[in-house]
Amino acid sequence: MSWTRERERGGAALRLMAWIARRMGWRFSHALLYPVTAWFMFSAPAHQREAVRRFQRRALGREPGWPDLWRPYFAFAATMLDRVYLLQGRTAGFRITVTGLEALDAHIAAGRGCVLLGAHLGSFEAMRALADRGCPVEVMAFMYEANARLANAVFSALSPEKAERVVALGRPDSMLRAKECLDRGGLVGILADRRPAVGEDRVVPVPFLGATAPLPAGPHILAAVLGAPVMLAFGIWRGPRRYEIRFEEFAERVVLRRSAREADLRDSVLRYAARLEEVAREHPANWFNFYDFWEEMGAPAPAPALASEAATQPAPAVARRAVLTMPLLALPAAAQEGGLEAVMAALAAVRRTEADFVETKEIAGLADTLPSSGTLLWQAPSTLEKRVAEPFQERVVVSGDRLVYERPSRGERQEVNLDQAPEVRALVEAIRSTLAGDLVTLRRFYQVSFEGALPAWTIVLHPLSVRVRAVVQRVEIRGTGGGIRWFQTVGNESSVMRVTPRS
Repeated sequence: MSWTRERERGGAALRLMAWIARRMGWRFSHALLYPVTAWFMFSAPAHQREAVRRFQRRALGREPGWPDLWRPYFAFAATMLDRVYLLQGRTAGFRITVTGLEALDAHIAAGRGCVLLGAHLGSFEAMRALADRGCPVEVMAFMYEANARLANAVFSALSPEKAERVVALGRPDSMLRAKECLDRGGLVGILADRRPAVGEDRVVPVPFLGATAPLPAGPHILAAVLGAPVMLAFGIWRGPRRYEIRFEEFAERVVLRRSAREADLRDSVLRYAARLEEVAREHPANWFNFYDFWEEMGAPAPAPALASEAATQPAPAVARRAVLTMPLLALPAAAQEGGLEAVMAALAAVRRTEADFVETKEIAGLADTLPSSGTLLWQAPSTLEKRVAEPFQERVVVSGDRLVYERPSRGERQEVNLDQAPEVRALVEAIRSTLAGDLVTLRRFYQVSFEGALPAWTIVLHPLSVRVRAVVQRVEIRGTGGGIRWFQTVGNESSVMRVTPRS
């Protein structure tokens, strides 16, 4: 289960704690952490408690006891309380030690700026508090905020000026703001241990604590594009108001060579994962990824009402038809070595593209075929649009967890929540995960086979789900050189779509 689907809890409690902390002082507030932690721990969903247990088992090398499971919840609560004071510059009573500052100072003195790769381990706020003590350059934090809107709203109200230095990744201006900060000699902090959502970002599966974990490729690709020195940064909680800030050299630059892009990217993620594993083993209570980090547990069971509804209501037929006829778009010419991984890497590099299509569809029971034509648009990370121009106007847009179907001539508009239509989601991911170059997510829904080598290749997808196989038995994608030319679905409604990328 993706961390973005974890329900954010305790918004009202957080506001109350922030109010108490500001008026009653740190000691009184810290005493309240014990009942607060107990409530959060024992009321946590079963899948979250199991995720914590699995991490602790791997980090400790033994079966965790209740104290081991308690510590990360308490440490997280303690860092949240401290955040109230650190945001307001109230650091009296705090003890923050620093190692590796000389290397960071050298980068600052050179005026080149620096990328800091961190993790959801300990407190990033403690590092920003260190910067407030006299860092000569600006510090900007770039992070995904999808699952912490309530907490971010509370803390932004405490310090609006510092909130302006936190930039949400995924926005159109994120890259520009990071580049401008580095050009001014500033520091750009990125948490590099979580992808934004399953199927919504490219990952590199790497060993982590004895099992394979999907770590995001995005922070390493961003560091390579920015071309600045890279350091690791950890703000480790060592006890009440005690923090250890560690800065460690990582790379003079992250370089992704055209001829060995995938190998270079994997090497960078591997080195990051190896060091993160060492720090996580050393300080397991600081691990604040309270979700299925290895994506091995599957989705949690839905509430009874939703489960019943999902079992009795099939996905909307219009949505299924719309997804079945959505093709893949163009591959760039950069996939040069051949092989499935090279093709997926090339797909991941495409952020926006358009193509023309001509489709022939066959429906069981009808002798005639139904031709159509129009335009396709892909916008990373998750938006795919199909505009039918002939023989009638039709529009299908998939973005995030939502599918919208429109047929203006009939006044039709239908919206589908993909979370409530699992077979539609699987069909969407056949398209979207391929476009995103996300082979890990693609393999969660399909058996993937690959034939040939550049310049001529074929990808064939066979659904793993029985419900999906009832709709489509096979998806075949053919490419020539660096572009997709053929997209075929075989099922109750079979279709062949010929795609011509626009130059």
